[in-house]
Amino acid sequence: MNRFIKGPPVTLDPTSFDLAVLPDNMAPSLTVVIDTEEEFDWTAPFSRLSRGTRNLDELLHLQAILDRHGAVPLYVIDHPVASDAGAMRWMSGVRDRGACEIGAHMHPWVTPPHDETISDRNSFTCNLPETLQLAKIVTLTRTITEAVGERPTAFRTGRYGVGAAVFEALRETGYTTDLSVAPHSCFAAQGGPAFYGWHNRPFWADADKRLLSLPVTTGFSGTLRGFGPALAPFLDKPLARRMHVPGMLAHMRLLERARLTPEGTGLEEMQRLISAMVRDGEKVLTLSLHSSTLLPGATVYAHDEAERDALLARIDEVLGWFTSKLGGVLAAVSGIDAAIRGVPVRSSNLKPDPVGSRQTA
Repeated sequence: MNRFIKGPPVTLDPTSFDLAVLPDNMAPSLTVVIDTEEEFDWTAPFSRLSRGTRNLDELLHLQAILDRHGAVPLYVIDHPVASDAGAMRWMSGVRDRGACEIGAHMHPWVTPPHDETISDRNSFTCNLPETLQLAKIVTLTRTITEAVGERPTAFRTGRYGVGAAVFEALRETGYTTDLSVAPHSCFAAQGGPAFYGWHNRPFWADADKRLLSLPVTTGFSGTLRGFGPALAPFLDKPLARRMHVPGMLAHMRLLERARLTPEGTGLEEMQRLISAMVRDGEKVLTLSLHSSTLLPGATVYAHDEAERDALLARIDEVLGWFTSKLGGVLAAVSGIDAAIRGVPVRSSNLKPDPVGSRQTA
């Protein structure tokens, strides 16, 4: 049986959504979002059995760096992670001392109910029937709530598989912030959505402005960066890639597209991206990474401990540079959401990190 694998790619028109109005006195603000998930072979077919969470032990290294900078990350957790009692005890402890926030992250292939055939196309939540999208989000939300004693209000769908029906399901289940749109990116070759023509500005994902969306920071630096959005589809064409056009443009500092992540992105590249975006008036930036990257050998971004430590060092350096050189602030997702809505921000309860692992915390 081959279920739910047909149909045109889901697309979202950026012009159909209202931009959020940012406070006039808002400083450039950077938030850290970790896709906290099971480890799996990114080159192999998706499997419902891939639910291992050894990588969560490595979050201690990342959290220590974030604590030093006073950064409050958002751990968006998926179903296998929410089902790991040891991980949830540790994460709840970090949250209780004001050092992190906990949201939801959905990999549909490991989230019940399992009513779809596993395929590349069905790995994008937006391609599933609307009733199944909602059912899976309800299951994930309930599992997280039971695990940490608090209902999540921030959401990022796996593989950036977001669409209008996902937004509606998030409204129905009480979410107030989405972080799933990936500007200037295209996943159509795998059956996923395309985000060409999108911007990085926070926007309202619904007409009555209950659901705020903070896009995944993806943008351009270089002399020709103003042409970046229009040129993005060309840069992704097979011929352009075979001729190394994106690499040559980046090498000449004419046009460099990057996502704000330490995964495959160097420190200077992240700094160029941030500098260009801040100069162009962007005030909300999101640094993203996968928890599985922190486990040496689990992803292509950190084959061993040396590469993992280098990745952590890039995070450390870019956060320090952002605050000391650019005068930016490190903000929690809830703080950015509150500032845009004009509501008071909860006071921080940040306390020193107690000694212990996720199993014993």
